[in-house]
Amino acid sequence: MFSYKVAKKTISKGLIAIIVAAGGACLEASTDLIKNNFEPALMATRNFFEDQFFPIPDGALLGLNLTFYIPFAKAGDTSAEGVSATIPGSLCLKPNGHSIVRAFDESFYGRQNNAVIHLTCRPSGRISVSLVPQSGHSVKIYEGRFNDGDKVAFSGVPGSYYAGILTMYRLDAREPKGPWISINTCLQSTTCKDLDASLEE
Repeated sequence: MFSYKVAKKTISKGLIAIIVAAGGACLEASTDLIKNNFEPALMATRNFFEDQFFPIPDGALLGLNLTFYIPFAKAGDTSAEGVSATIPGSLCLKPNGHSIVRAFDESFYGRQNNAVIHLTCRPSGRISVSLVPQSGHSVKIYEGRFNDGDKVAFSGVPGSYYAGILTMYRLDAREPKGPWISINTCLQSTTCKDLDASLEE
């Protein structure tokens, strides 16, 4: 009798474990199905509305800098290599946005990193930064809104490029917000003419 109860309990636990595992697998499959079918459509809709209603200023100037840090650099050797790009906002505002493909500049001392950089921007100011290594697929290191001063770390690919940091800069001159207030006290009180008259005396 005792062994029957133990066996029944063991079988029950086994069935529960199987049901939970099957339910988890079904949920994961459903999540992947929803993600693969609906996420691209939702992102496309979001991008469309941002492009239409929240465009980047025409005079904006986006600066992107990628710095690759070389570990165990010998004394006198280069400890980091970088590549930069500047994108005018007017180019991002084109219907299909703008795209830049760049390689590292040639150096007299050679270079340690070998990759092609692919940058894109949308009318909303969303940017995408990808690195194409010597072998393998393109690696997207950032995709999202351009935020002045933000830094994003990225990992390296052995035999192609080292890990580093992507830094974003707004390079355009932006007008300050708020009311314009003169720094001259006499202009604020409209007494500059009186001041000029006293100086003449």
